[in-house]
Amino acid sequence: MTITERADRVERADAFALVRTQSATMPSSMRAIADAVLEDPAAAATTNAAELAGRAGVSPATVSRFAQHLGFANFAGLQRSMTRAVERGIHEREHTEIHAGVAVDDDVATVIAKVTEDVRAVMADTRAALDPHALDESARKLASARRVVLYGVGASGIVARDLHLKLERIGIVSSIADDPHNALTLASVIGEHDVLVLVSHSGSTTETLEVAHAAAAQRSTIVAITGHANAPLATAAHHVLLGVAGAESALRPAAMGSRMSQLAIVDALFIVVAQRTDERSQPLLARSRDAVRTHHRN
Repeated sequence: MTITERADRVERADAFALVRTQSATMPSSMRAIADAVLEDPAAAATTNAAELAGRAGVSPATVSRFAQHLGFANFAGLQRSMTRAVERGIHEREHTEIHAGVAVDDDVATVIAKVTEDVRAVMADTRAALDPHALDESARKLASARRVVLYGVGASGIVARDLHLKLERIGIVSSIADDPHNALTLASVIGEHDVLVLVSHSGSTTETLEVAHAAAAQRSTIVAITGHANAPLATAAHHVLLGVAGAESALRPAAMGSRMSQLAIVDALFIVVAQRTDERSQPLLARSRDAVRTHHRN
């Protein structure tokens, strides 16, 4: 996939969601730009690179690198995405102290409030960042695949297994890799009529990238569920479904937020696949529900 194709794909996402969720991992100079953008999104959408650089106290070259860090080809691409977000009104989001993260001395009620509020914010940002076109194309590939292989490391593996179980219920042949060796083996025996779904929030996990390269050598379709549009995994994939991580603290690592985002993406992806295969899916879903009905007490 070319740089232009990747940039076009990123522009369909909400730039402000990308800035909010990726600024924590940026160098301090780029975080200053992120703060300037989020402080006044409408102004950021209409300003030029030099003006934004002045507002953040950095060089125009740093603004260009900031845009590229988010996955855009240049600042103009970032600005187009910000403009569309402002026009749709999706840049408006309540910023409260509750996003500061769970503290060690918070009482139980505050922990509940902060965690549930962060989930709400993650869902809003996921909705903004996720490209409907990418989701539709991914669902189309899954619906017609001869076989689907799924893999993720750590918390991402939980999400991959969730999609595996869902696809099995509607008759799509699916395999979940349990370890890197198993994943590489499966990736090496699939082909151009198969789909590999890789889940990695960072998009830079070594094992996941090795599996992607193995599948690419067999001309398989690669779908990535990741949180970084410019990550190596996004570059290697044919279709990228962007998620977000949410607020992070010492007691609540980013994996918790990214998992919620990824599970929402998986649910949306599964539903679109089920819609595309409705004639087959509906009877199978009904049969699977009936199969376990006697194991539930009324």
